Amino acid sequence: MKSKKITKWKSIVVALVLILGAATYFIWSKEETKKFQEEYGQFTYYSPEYKPKYAFLENGEAIAYSWEVVKSNDQQNIKPTNLIKSVTAVKHFENGVFINSYMKLKESPVSYNSENFNRNIPQKGEYWKLVVYQLKNQELEKNELDIFKMVRSYSKDLIPSEIKPYSIFVDIGTQKKYVKILLYNKISKEHKNYYVDLEKGKIVSVDEVTIQKGLGPNNFIYQTSFSDRLMNLGVSIYSKGIYFNDVYNEKNMGNTILAKEHPQIYKIMQGEDARIAFLNKETDVELVKNVTELFFPPGTNVFENVAIPAEYSVDGQEHVINSAEELQKYY
Repeated sequence: MKSKKITKWKSIVVALVLILGAATYFIWSKEETKKFQEEYGQFTYYSPEYKPKYAFLENGEAIAYSWEVVKSNDQQNIKPTNLIKSVTAVKHFENGVFINSYMKLKESPVSYNSENFNRNIPQKGEYWKLVVYQLKNQELEKNELDIFKMVRSYSKDLIPSEIKPYSIFVDIGTQKKYVKILLYNKISKEHKNYYVDLEKGKIVSVDEVTIQKGLGPNNFIYQTSFSDRLMNLGVSIYSKGIYFNDVYNEKNMGNTILAKEHPQIYKIMQGEDARIAFLNKETDVELVKNVTELFFPPGTNVFENVAIPAEYSVDGQEHVINSAEELQKYY
């Protein structure tokens, strides 16, 4: 009889321990969920920070680069917003400057959402940064700008909306570098473009900047059939750079000069948004030729059957050329 009572009490104690454990776990789980929501879950507009991975080639006249994510608690716990890539998240290199914007926001700041995103002071846990990497003697000098703070310093009535992701502009007089930013005026209810001075880290009006215009130093890329020919082979080239496009068969990459002779650059070119940028300021056919050949197997003639239209030839005649020497002779 006594043993039965002991067994019964043991069962009760075990049951109480299990109930207490379950209750403790439930409370802990609820608190963890609440904590996660406060730190991560409520932020629906997120893009992680990236940094460039790079290497120089052609005696410093070109730079290969790709982007790698900077690991953080936010990056590990928040899923990036898909639409963010095309409107506010920036990973770009041009005119000797890398820029990357990253953010953690509760709502989308883009122009169509101005009624909901109507602040230039971040709420708790929010941030929006623009990181600028300036090339100085083949080293990167990093400067991080606070978008909210920059906008407030310029005008308390303006709200950050979008950073234009595809161009770094140069002032024709000062040679200063700028990126375009779209700001919303909460008084006039209008959007207007401004510039970010990447050196001083401040907003300026478009009237203060005279942008240097032109295609770039290697205009023959567009003015002949050279770019079209490469496009059909899976390589996109423009006046300031070159990269493998979506058509390129990645199985062929191992046969390229890049893979066979430049392992460091080959590894970089397998990264995210990889490019090789031309750093020359004057037309340089040999530089473009040497870099382009890296994207193909040894012995490939990248200028084979390239057409020079009559309007861009020295004698007013159309020419079909097969070498860099012929291009320089007739273009």
